[in-house]
Amino acid sequence: MAELFELTGNMHMHTPYSDGEIWHHEIAEAAIAAGLDFIIVTDHNVWVDGVEGYYENGNGRVLLLVGEEVHHPRRQPQASHFLVYGAEKEMYPYAADAQQLIDETKAAGGYGFLAHPFEQPPVPLIGLPNLGWHDWEVDGYTGLEIWNYMSSFVDELKLAVRRLPVQNKLLAQLTAVYLALHPEKYITKPHVETLALWDQLLTAGKRIVAVGNSDAHGTPMSFGPIHRIIFPYEFLFRAVNTHLLLPEALNGDLTHDKRLVLTAIGKGHSWVGYDMIHPTEGFRFTGQGTNKGSVGDAIQLDVGATLQVKAPSKAHIKLIHRGEVVAEVANEAYLTHIPVEEGAYRVECTLAYQGKERGWIYSNPIYLY
Repeated sequence: MAELFELTGNMHMHTPYSDGEIWHHEIAEAAIAAGLDFIIVTDHNVWVDGVEGYYENGNGRVLLLVGEEVHHPRRQPQASHFLVYGAEKEMYPYAADAQQLIDETKAAGGYGFLAHPFEQPPVPLIGLPNLGWHDWEVDGYTGLEIWNYMSSFVDELKLAVRRLPVQNKLLAQLTAVYLALHPEKYITKPHVETLALWDQLLTAGKRIVAVGNSDAHGTPMSFGPIHRIIFPYEFLFRAVNTHLLLPEALNGDLTHDKRLVLTAIGKGHSWVGYDMIHPTEGFRFTGQGTNKGSVGDAIQLDVGATLQVKAPSKAHIKLIHRGEVVAEVANEAYLTHIPVEEGAYRVECTLAYQGKERGWIYSNPIYLY
């Protein structure tokens, strides 16, 4: 198989154009510090022109692209946020009709993802709504944001507040402060309903791409003498990311490199990695049948095929087909499987971290036909 070139990036964050705290050049600095290769800034309901390109400092450079997180602000309840990449224009005018938004994104040559599609029910005591996807009659979107770090934090906070012995606002606020100071203790994996939906769609024959992101805002917090930024951009850029595999290396030309990145995102040549617990760089999921392929590719099963997984570290590796585990190994870095059925095969890897088994790698599928 031809050499593939790996990039690590994050594709969901905000600036003061919507509800973020720092500007594009400052976000780029945080991304370079975290070791990212690319970022896509997705402000709410605005597509910011003129800021794309390479940003550099003495420690490296990062490719900054611009997308958009679209939602209908008058929708009640507020929900159904949609990540748009590569449309090259503002998609907010279509926000009121979710299906039209999806269709117009595709017509513009863009890729659209349902952002944080499932969230825990609202907790009025701390003012946290359910901002998941509610308009399920839609079709034609590119994929799902299967893991959103900030959404995972909010879900853990909602669950913790519900478990309080007394539903008291001060107790809820103290709980929020504690979790905000120690998020890595509680965030363990994507929402189980999101993974179940993904498997359901793949089983139905749809090609649904998964991405994972930070949803960085850099929100300041004050509680008595405590003043700090909740989840700085750099911290989040070291947590849940999307890793891409490209057929050729970036060459520094914005048009060329942007096309490579967006194509890899749209075709699912990628995996979601929880890089905070251990780097996921170097993961590979490949297959060989009548032809050879890697994650996101289609392989002809014909008389037989082989699927191979290589993890960057020993882990619990599962190969999943139609929502069922068809092969797995524990405390190993390699898995090989000879499938006999057509369909989408995806990989999950978990690792122990701070006393808990954590989701680590969630690959996009290889499609056998």
